[in-house]
Amino acid sequence: MRLYIGSLLICVLLGIVPFATANTNRSGYEEHRNYLLNIFHNPLVNDSIKEKNIPELIAFYQRYPTDIPLSDADRQQFERFIHDYREYREVLVDGVPPQGGSFGNIFGHFLGRVGTRYISSLFNKKREEGQSNHANSPTTSPSRIQKMTK
Repeated sequence: MRLYIGSLLICVLLGIVPFATANTNRSGYEEHRNYLLNIFHNPLVNDSIKEKNIPELIAFYQRYPTDIPLSDADRQQFERFIHDYREYREVLVDGVPPQGGSFGNIFGHFLGRVGTRYISSLFNKKREEGQSNHANSPTTSPSRIQKMTK
């Protein structure tokens, strides 16, 4: 009987733990995504701040590689950017990695092509999720919008 109760308790715990961590991971995903969008999708943020947050963007990409839809070509370009960025950061000047400043060509290439598509995909996914959430909620439009549609 003890073995039966112990086995039942273990099964219940194994069923609860993944469920609880799934919600935690999802909220962490949303927080991280919103943080990155506030930096990379905001035209008021300057390039030096964006450069400082590239490691965060890379960490997000590697943690959630399939959550953002990218074409195979875009994914390969992003992987190449990560490789180039890490290679640049490994270069030592007097025994230490580079201490800030612009790394020009790599960052320019990233913002011009791959980064823009990745951030746009990240933003579009957020917008699609927001629209599906709004479609399911019975809220009314703000009064200024109601006046415009009448």
